[in-house]
Amino acid sequence: MTIKRATQPFTAYVDGMPRVVRAGDLVEDNDPVLQGRAHLFENVETHVAQNQPRPPVESATAAPGEQRDLTAPTTDSKAAAARRGRRGSK
Repeated sequence: MTIKRATQPFTAYVDGMPRVVRAGDLVEDNDPVLQGRAHLFENVETHVAQNQPRPPVESATAAPGEQRDLTAPTTDSKAAAARRGRRGSK
């Protein structure tokens, strides 16, 4: 059984009674409110996949007036660079 999510609010008569469906309401795929209104719903899996939080993208440059924090190289990385430089000079 698939769960559907309403993409927009609407009111519909189901079995002679008005039924209010709000955006975001969840219904099962055999719910009578879906008959003739499938275009107002989406699969929950689709909604979840499209709304996954994305990691923030780091800015490569500072905005006007913003100070960038620079980390000085560690002594280990300086020593490694010196060893690489010695190997290349032979």
